[in-house]
Amino acid sequence: MEALEEKLREAACLGDLETVEKLTKQDININSKQKANGWTALHWACKKGHEDITKLLLSRGADPTIVNNKNETPADICSSPSVFNSFMDGISLANNRLYEFKLRTNILKNSNQTDPTLSRIKHSNITYMPSTMLPSIVPDEDIVLKIRISGSNDPDFIEVELPKWKLTYKNLLKLCCEELQCSEDQVERIRKLPNTRLRTDNDIGRLVNFQEIEIVMKGPPGSDKPTNCYQSISTCKDQTILY
Repeated sequence: MEALEEKLREAACLGDLETVEKLTKQDININSKQKANGWTALHWACKKGHEDITKLLLSRGADPTIVNNKNETPADICSSPSVFNSFMDGISLANNRLYEFKLRTNILKNSNQTDPTLSRIKHSNITYMPSTMLPSIVPDEDIVLKIRISGSNDPDFIEVELPKWKLTYKNLLKLCCEELQCSEDQVERIRKLPNTRLRTDNDIGRLVNFQEIEIVMKGPPGSDKPTNCYQSISTCKDQTILY
């Protein structure tokens, strides 16, 4: 049984629709997780951009709320807007409330359209939107950002890419920490150079290509100062100050 479940995940990853269809008709756990990373077949289909397999898995009972070892749902790692649209369209109305945040931050906030229907959705409790409406308002392009850790010994920036439809504070923080190899818990704030603190998804949504960003880390336990900020000279009582 485990071998068949692994074969299902592999077929979902490779885009083998015929094999996925055959295996989902058998008595196997369609939501089984890969031990190494906690990914299900639905995770793989969403990540690899296989829209047809995503739809098939959802129709056969794949659970869209299961998280992997990084606490990510399949929707969190969708690689393209079209797959995300299929994903949303395949979720039952009973589960749509689970994705209210993703719909509003990943899609509606990026729309410049003035369609009254979209306006009503933005300001109501309605979270479901058929896929026929989404492709025209989901930006299908990446934004390139330059990031570094403030006060680091290495002053150079590194460039990272993030799909504009995934441009939220949470996703930017996660990407920066992964690329700069630091912990999200230790981040004191994100700063847009030269002097603007980023706090909300709206702030993140205004970023432009090649914007320079710094991650400011928290100070040691018991300190209210970040570790990578300059100290006041008033703290250096035993040193001679030359003017």
